[in-house]
Amino acid sequence: MEGYAFVTKEPLLGPVVLALRVDVPGRKEQLWLGEEQDVEAALRGKERSLFLAQTRPLGAFWCEFGQTAAEGWTQAIWALSDALTAKKRSQREEREQAAAHLLSQQAEGNGTNAAAWYVAIQIWEMYLRCRRGRDSQQAAQSLRDYAQLLTLPFGQYTPEMVHWLRDKPVIPVWNDRRDGKLEVWYPQGQMLFECAVVKESLRPALIYYRQRILDAGLLMRRCSQCGRIFFGPDARSTLCSDRCRKASRKAAKRQFDGRAKGKDYEQAYDREYMFWYNRITKLKKAGAPPEQIGRAQAALKEFRKEALLRKQQVKEKKLPASQFISWMIGQEAVIESI
Repeated sequence: MEGYAFVTKEPLLGPVVLALRVDVPGRKEQLWLGEEQDVEAALRGKERSLFLAQTRPLGAFWCEFGQTAAEGWTQAIWALSDALTAKKRSQREEREQAAAHLLSQQAEGNGTNAAAWYVAIQIWEMYLRCRRGRDSQQAAQSLRDYAQLLTLPFGQYTPEMVHWLRDKPVIPVWNDRRDGKLEVWYPQGQMLFECAVVKESLRPALIYYRQRILDAGLLMRRCSQCGRIFFGPDARSTLCSDRCRKASRKAAKRQFDGRAKGKDYEQAYDREYMFWYNRITKLKKAGAPPEQIGRAQAALKEFRKEALLRKQQVKEKKLPASQFISWMIGQEAVIESI
Protein backbone atom coordinates (compact mmCIF):
# COMPACT_ATOMS: atom_id res chain seq x y z
CA MET A 1 0.00 0.00 0.00
CA GLU A 2 1.34 3.40 -1.00
CA GLY A 3 0.40 6.63 0.75
CA TYR A 4 -0.88 9.77 -0.93
CA ALA A 5 0.82 13.14 -0.43
CA PHE A 6 -1.15 16.40 -0.62
CA VAL A 7 1.50 18.41 -2.44
CA THR A 8 1.48 20.65 -5.52
CA LYS A 9 2.38 18.46 -8.50
CA GLU A 10 1.00 17.26 -11.80
CA PRO A 11 -2.35 15.50 -11.42
CA LEU A 12 -2.50 11.73 -11.78
CA LEU A 13 -2.82 10.42 -15.31
CA GLY A 14 -5.80 8.21 -14.56
CA PRO A 15 -8.94 8.79 -12.49
CA VAL A 16 -8.99 7.79 -8.82
CA VAL A 17 -11.59 5.12 -8.04
CA LEU A 18 -12.87 3.28 -5.01
CA ALA A 19 -13.85 -0.37 -5.53
CA LEU A 20 -16.03 -2.06 -2.95
CA ARG A 21 -16.83 -5.74 -2.59
CA VAL A 22 -19.62 -6.80 -0.21
CA ASP A 23 -19.07 -10.45 0.73
CA VAL A 24 -22.26 -11.31 2.61
CA PRO A 25 -21.65 -15.08 3.01
CA GLY A 26 -18.15 -14.43 4.35
CA ARG A 27 -19.36 -11.51 6.54
CA LYS A 28 -16.56 -9.30 5.24
CA GLU A 29 -15.90 -6.43 2.86
CA GLN A 30 -12.96 -5.53 0.66
CA LEU A 31 -11.85 -2.06 -0.42
CA TRP A 32 -9.40 -0.90 -3.07
CA LEU A 33 -8.51 2.79 -3.49
CA GLY A 34 -6.15 3.98 -6.19
CA GLU A 35 -5.82 4.90 -9.84
CA GLU A 36 -8.33 3.09 -12.03
CA GLN A 37 -5.80 0.99 -13.94
CA ASP A 38 -4.02 -0.05 -10.72
CA VAL A 39 -7.26 -1.00 -8.98
CA GLU A 40 -8.37 -3.01 -12.00
CA ALA A 41 -5.07 -4.92 -12.02
CA ALA A 42 -5.22 -5.50 -8.24
CA LEU A 43 -8.70 -6.97 -8.57
CA ARG A 44 -7.27 -9.52 -10.98
CA GLY A 45 -4.66 -10.59 -8.47
CA LYS A 46 -1.71 -8.55 -9.77
CA GLU A 47 0.68 -6.59 -7.57
CA ARG A 48 -0.02 -2.87 -7.80
CA SER A 49 0.65 0.15 -5.57
CA LEU A 50 -2.64 1.39 -4.14
CA PHE A 51 -3.49 4.17 -1.71
CA LEU A 52 -5.61 1.76 0.33
CA ALA A 53 -6.38 -1.97 0.15
CA GLN A 54 -8.19 -3.68 2.99
CA THR A 55 -10.28 -6.69 3.97
CA ARG A 56 -12.50 -5.86 6.95
CA PRO A 57 -15.57 -7.15 8.82
CA LEU A 58 -18.84 -6.50 7.01
CA GLY A 59 -20.31 -3.15 8.07
CA ALA A 60 -17.06 -1.23 8.63
CA PHE A 61 -17.45 0.95 5.52
CA TRP A 62 -21.04 1.88 6.30
CA CYS A 63 -20.33 2.69 9.95
CA GLU A 64 -17.17 4.68 9.25
CA PHE A 65 -18.99 6.77 6.68
CA GLY A 66 -21.87 7.49 9.04
CA GLN A 67 -19.46 8.50 11.79
CA THR A 68 -17.40 10.84 9.57
CA ALA A 69 -18.19 14.42 10.50
CA ALA A 70 -19.29 16.85 7.80
CA GLU A 71 -17.39 19.67 9.50
CA GLY A 72 -13.88 20.57 8.40
CA TRP A 73 -14.27 19.94 4.68
CA THR A 74 -15.66 23.39 3.89
CA GLN A 75 -12.55 25.18 5.18
CA ALA A 76 -10.29 23.08 2.95
CA ILE A 77 -12.51 23.61 -0.09
CA TRP A 78 -12.59 27.39 0.31
CA ALA A 79 -8.83 27.49 0.90
CA LEU A 80 -8.30 25.75 -2.45
CA SER A 81 -10.87 28.02 -4.10
CA ASP A 82 -9.01 31.07 -2.80
CA ALA A 83 -5.73 29.59 -4.04
CA LEU A 84 -7.15 29.37 -7.57
CA THR A 85 -8.18 33.03 -7.57
CA ALA A 86 -5.14 34.40 -5.70
CA LYS A 87 -3.27 37.14 -7.55
CA LYS A 88 0.09 36.62 -5.87
CA ARG A 89 2.12 33.46 -5.78
CA SER A 90 2.79 33.79 -2.06
CA GLN A 91 -0.96 33.99 -1.35
CA ARG A 92 -1.61 30.95 -3.53
CA GLU A 93 1.08 28.89 -1.81
CA GLU A 94 -0.17 29.92 1.62
CA ARG A 95 -3.73 28.80 0.81
CA GLU A 96 -2.45 25.58 -0.77
CA GLN A 97 -0.50 24.69 2.35
CA ALA A 98 -3.48 25.44 4.57
CA ALA A 99 -5.76 23.27 2.42
CA ALA A 100 -3.22 20.44 2.28
CA HIS A 101 -2.99 20.48 6.08
CA LEU A 102 -6.78 20.42 6.47
CA LEU A 103 -7.26 17.58 3.98
CA SER A 104 -4.49 15.59 5.65
CA GLN A 105 -6.25 16.04 8.97
CA GLN A 106 -9.56 14.86 7.51
CA ALA A 107 -7.97 11.78 5.97
CA GLU A 108 -5.32 10.78 8.49
CA GLY A 109 -7.42 11.85 11.47
CA ASN A 110 -9.98 9.20 10.55
CA GLY A 111 -7.36 6.43 10.42
CA THR A 112 -8.08 3.97 7.63
CA ASN A 113 -11.48 5.47 6.86
CA ALA A 114 -11.71 4.74 3.12
CA ALA A 115 -14.48 7.31 2.54
CA ALA A 116 -12.47 10.18 4.08
CA TRP A 117 -9.33 9.25 2.15
CA TYR A 118 -11.26 8.93 -1.12
CA VAL A 119 -12.92 12.35 -0.77
CA ALA A 120 -9.71 14.10 0.30
CA ILE A 121 -7.72 12.68 -2.62
CA GLN A 122 -10.46 13.48 -5.16
CA ILE A 123 -10.72 17.09 -3.97
CA TRP A 124 -6.96 17.60 -4.18
CA GLU A 125 -6.73 15.98 -7.62
CA MET A 126 -9.57 18.18 -8.86
CA TYR A 127 -7.69 21.22 -7.58
CA LEU A 128 -4.54 20.16 -9.46
CA ARG A 129 -6.58 19.89 -12.66
CA CYS A 130 -8.28 23.25 -12.10
CA ARG A 131 -4.89 24.96 -11.76
CA ARG A 132 -4.48 24.41 -15.50
CA GLY A 133 -7.59 26.44 -16.38
CA ARG A 134 -7.34 29.92 -17.82
CA ASP A 135 -10.47 31.28 -16.16
CA SER A 136 -9.67 31.20 -12.45
CA GLN A 137 -13.17 32.19 -11.34
CA GLN A 138 -14.80 29.44 -13.37
CA ALA A 139 -12.19 26.94 -12.17
CA ALA A 140 -12.87 27.88 -8.54
CA GLN A 141 -16.62 27.46 -9.04
CA SER A 142 -16.11 24.07 -10.70
CA LEU A 143 -13.95 22.96 -7.78
CA ARG A 144 -16.54 24.05 -5.20
CA ASP A 145 -19.39 22.31 -7.03
CA TYR A 146 -17.41 19.09 -7.39
CA ALA A 147 -16.24 19.11 -3.77
CA GLN A 148 -19.76 19.77 -2.49
CA LEU A 149 -21.00 16.74 -4.40
CA LEU A 150 -18.35 14.62 -2.66
CA THR A 151 -18.82 15.91 0.89
CA LEU A 152 -22.60 16.36 0.93
CA PRO A 153 -23.41 12.77 2.00
CA PHE A 154 -21.30 13.05 5.17
CA GLY A 155 -23.68 13.34 8.09
CA GLN A 156 -26.80 12.63 6.00
CA TYR A 157 -26.67 8.90 6.69
CA THR A 158 -26.24 9.16 10.46
CA PRO A 159 -30.04 9.33 11.23
CA GLU A 160 -30.60 6.38 8.93
CA MET A 161 -27.97 4.37 10.80
CA VAL A 162 -29.57 5.21 14.15
CA HIS A 163 -32.98 4.02 12.95
CA TRP A 164 -31.49 0.86 11.50
CA LEU A 165 -29.65 0.07 14.74
CA ARG A 166 -32.86 0.52 16.76
CA ASP A 167 -34.84 -1.76 14.40
CA LYS A 168 -36.98 1.14 13.22
CA PRO A 169 -38.16 1.58 9.59
CA VAL A 170 -35.29 2.69 7.35
CA ILE A 171 -36.06 5.63 5.06
CA PRO A 172 -33.28 5.67 2.43
CA VAL A 173 -31.59 8.98 1.60
CA TRP A 174 -32.70 10.11 -1.85
CA ASN A 175 -30.16 10.88 -4.55
CA ASP A 176 -30.46 12.51 -7.96
CA ARG A 177 -28.86 11.60 -11.28
CA ARG A 178 -25.79 13.81 -10.92
CA ASP A 179 -24.53 11.77 -7.96
CA GLY A 180 -25.96 8.40 -8.98
CA LYS A 181 -23.19 7.06 -11.20
CA LEU A 182 -22.01 3.56 -10.28
CA GLU A 183 -20.05 0.96 -12.19
CA VAL A 184 -20.23 -2.75 -11.43
CA TRP A 185 -17.10 -4.75 -12.30
CA TYR A 186 -16.73 -8.51 -12.56
CA PRO A 187 -12.96 -9.10 -12.44
CA GLN A 188 -11.70 -12.21 -14.23
CA GLY A 189 -9.37 -13.45 -11.50
CA GLN A 190 -9.02 -16.72 -9.64
CA MET A 191 -12.52 -16.33 -8.20
CA LEU A 192 -15.56 -14.57 -9.61
CA PHE A 193 -17.05 -11.74 -7.58
CA GLU A 194 -18.83 -8.43 -8.03
CA CYS A 195 -17.39 -5.00 -7.23
CA ALA A 196 -19.09 -1.61 -7.06
CA VAL A 197 -16.81 1.14 -8.37
CA VAL A 198 -17.25 4.90 -7.96
CA LYS A 199 -15.28 7.76 -9.50
CA GLU A 200 -17.27 10.73 -8.17
CA SER A 201 -19.90 10.79 -5.42
CA LEU A 202 -19.86 8.03 -2.80
CA ARG A 203 -23.64 8.08 -2.46
CA PRO A 204 -24.35 5.35 -5.06
CA ALA A 205 -21.77 3.09 -3.38
CA LEU A 206 -23.56 3.54 -0.05
CA ILE A 207 -26.93 2.76 -1.64
CA TYR A 208 -25.44 -0.33 -3.31
CA TYR A 209 -23.88 -1.39 0.00
CA ARG A 210 -27.10 -0.95 1.95
CA GLN A 211 -29.17 -2.81 -0.64
CA ARG A 212 -26.88 -5.85 -0.54
CA ILE A 213 -27.25 -5.94 3.25
CA LEU A 214 -31.05 -5.61 3.10
CA ASP A 215 -31.36 -8.25 0.37
CA ALA A 216 -29.47 -10.68 2.59
CA GLY A 217 -31.88 -10.01 5.48
CA LEU A 218 -29.12 -8.91 7.85
CA LEU A 219 -29.75 -6.68 10.85
CA MET A 220 -27.53 -3.98 12.30
CA ARG A 221 -26.41 -4.96 15.79
CA ARG A 222 -23.94 -3.68 18.39
CA CYS A 223 -21.36 -6.15 19.71
CA SER A 224 -21.77 -6.80 23.43
CA GLN A 225 -18.05 -7.47 23.77
CA CYS A 226 -16.26 -4.65 21.88
CA GLY A 227 -19.16 -2.24 21.17
CA ARG A 228 -18.58 -2.25 17.40
CA ILE A 229 -21.57 -2.10 15.05
CA PHE A 230 -21.91 -5.15 12.81
CA PHE A 231 -24.51 -6.95 10.70
CA GLY A 232 -25.96 -10.21 11.99
CA PRO A 233 -28.51 -12.74 10.72
CA ASP A 234 -31.06 -12.04 13.48
CA ALA A 235 -31.78 -10.01 16.61
CA ARG A 236 -30.10 -12.65 18.78
CA SER A 237 -26.69 -11.89 17.29
CA THR A 238 -24.67 -10.10 19.94
CA LEU A 239 -21.04 -10.86 19.02
CA CYS A 240 -19.39 -9.53 15.88
CA SER A 241 -16.48 -11.91 15.27
CA ASP A 242 -14.71 -15.10 16.32
CA ARG A 243 -12.32 -12.98 18.33
CA CYS A 244 -15.15 -11.45 20.36
CA ARG A 245 -16.86 -14.83 20.74
CA LYS A 246 -13.64 -16.28 22.13
CA ALA A 247 -13.18 -13.30 24.46
CA SER A 248 -16.79 -13.62 25.62
CA ARG A 249 -16.32 -17.30 26.45
CA LYS A 250 -13.18 -16.49 28.43
CA ALA A 251 -14.96 -13.72 30.32
CA ALA A 252 -17.90 -16.02 31.11
CA LYS A 253 -15.53 -18.70 32.38
CA ARG A 254 -13.68 -16.22 34.58
CA GLN A 255 -16.98 -14.98 35.95
CA PHE A 256 -18.19 -18.53 36.62
CA ASP A 257 -14.92 -19.50 38.27
CA GLY A 258 -15.06 -16.33 40.35
CA ARG A 259 -18.59 -17.09 41.50
CA ALA A 260 -17.71 -20.71 42.24
CA LYS A 261 -14.66 -19.65 44.19
CA GLY A 262 -16.62 -17.00 46.04
CA LYS A 263 -19.33 -19.50 47.00
CA ASP A 264 -16.99 -21.83 48.92
CA TYR A 265 -17.38 -19.96 52.18
CA GLU A 266 -21.09 -19.28 51.52
CA GLN A 267 -21.73 -22.98 51.07
CA ALA A 268 -19.64 -23.77 54.14
CA TYR A 269 -21.69 -21.32 56.22
CA ASP A 270 -24.99 -22.82 55.01
CA ARG A 271 -23.68 -26.31 55.80
CA GLU A 272 -22.55 -25.40 59.32
CA TYR A 273 -25.77 -23.55 60.06
CA MET A 274 -27.79 -26.64 59.09
CA PHE A 275 -25.49 -28.75 61.29
CA TRP A 276 -26.43 -26.61 64.29
CA TYR A 277 -30.10 -26.48 63.36
CA ASN A 278 -30.33 -30.26 62.94
CA ARG A 279 -28.60 -30.77 66.29
CA ILE A 280 -31.31 -28.68 68.05
CA THR A 281 -34.06 -30.55 66.15
CA LYS A 282 -32.67 -33.87 67.39
CA LEU A 283 -32.69 -32.57 70.97
CA LYS A 284 -36.35 -31.65 70.64
CA LYS A 285 -37.27 -35.02 69.16
CA ALA A 286 -35.35 -36.80 71.90
CA GLY A 287 -37.37 -34.96 74.55
CA ALA A 288 -34.44 -33.05 76.02
CA PRO A 289 -35.13 -30.70 78.92
CA PRO A 290 -36.24 -27.17 77.99
CA GLU A 291 -33.14 -25.74 79.69
CA GLN A 292 -30.85 -27.79 77.41
CA ILE A 293 -32.80 -26.77 74.30
CA GLY A 294 -32.67 -23.15 75.45
CA ARG A 295 -28.88 -23.28 75.86
CA ALA A 296 -28.56 -24.81 72.38
CA GLN A 297 -30.74 -22.11 70.79
CA ALA A 298 -28.77 -19.37 72.60
CA ALA A 299 -25.52 -20.93 71.39
CA LEU A 300 -26.87 -21.02 67.80
CA LYS A 301 -27.79 -17.36 68.07
CA GLU A 302 -24.29 -16.43 69.21
CA PHE A 303 -22.71 -18.67 66.56
CA ARG A 304 -24.79 -17.09 63.79
CA LYS A 305 -24.04 -13.55 64.99
CA GLU A 306 -20.28 -14.14 65.04
CA ALA A 307 -20.35 -16.13 61.77
CA LEU A 308 -22.13 -13.32 59.89
CA LEU A 309 -19.54 -10.81 61.09
CA ARG A 310 -16.68 -13.04 59.97
CA LYS A 311 -18.38 -13.74 56.62
CA GLN A 312 -18.63 -10.01 55.99
CA GLN A 313 -14.92 -9.72 56.69
CA VAL A 314 -14.29 -12.40 54.09
CA LYS A 315 -16.35 -10.46 51.52
CA GLU A 316 -14.31 -7.35 52.28
CA LYS A 317 -11.12 -9.42 51.93
CA LYS A 318 -10.16 -8.68 55.53
CA LEU A 319 -10.24 -12.38 56.50
CA PRO A 320 -9.16 -15.42 54.45
CA ALA A 321 -12.04 -17.73 53.52
CA SER A 322 -10.05 -20.76 54.69
CA GLN A 323 -9.65 -19.27 58.18
CA PHE A 324 -13.40 -18.54 58.34
CA ILE A 325 -14.27 -22.11 57.35
CA SER A 326 -11.82 -23.55 59.89
CA TRP A 327 -13.36 -21.42 62.64
CA MET A 328 -16.90 -22.66 61.84
CA ILE A 329 -15.79 -26.29 61.90
CA GLY A 330 -14.13 -25.72 65.25
CA GLN A 331 -17.40 -24.35 66.67
CA GLU A 332 -19.16 -27.69 66.09
CA ALA A 333 -17.81 -28.85 69.44
CA VAL A 334 -19.88 -26.13 71.18
CA ILE A 335 -23.26 -27.48 70.05
CA GLU A 336 -22.15 -31.10 70.47
CA SER A 337 -21.27 -30.48 74.10
CA ILE A 338 -24.78 -29.23 74.94
